Amino acid sequence: MDLFDPKENLIAMLGLENAPEELRFKVLKRATEMVMKRVVLRLMEKLPPEDVAAANALADRPEELIAFLSGKVEDVDALMREEAQRVKNEMVSRSVPSEN
Repeated sequence: MDLFDPKENLIAMLGLENAPEELRFKVLKRATEMVMKRVVLRLMEKLPPEDVAAANALADRPEELIAFLSGKVEDVDALMREEAQRVKNEMVSRSVPSEN
């Protein structure tokens, strides 16, 4: 998950480079939360029922949950990058006024 990639900086893509730091922080926090939720949902779909129960027990500890899921599902990093890119694209497309 590379929301902070300088080549594709979300803040720059949204034109918020000069926005107040608090707003930039909120945008990045929201984007990170969106990515994490999507990643967890996608990973949970790949788990057998017994591992879903174990993952649910870790729901309030995101770092431990990601570590657990990473040990159960292959190529979590690629999945995280994919979701991060999707979130970036969605946020940018929502911020661009439509041309009518």
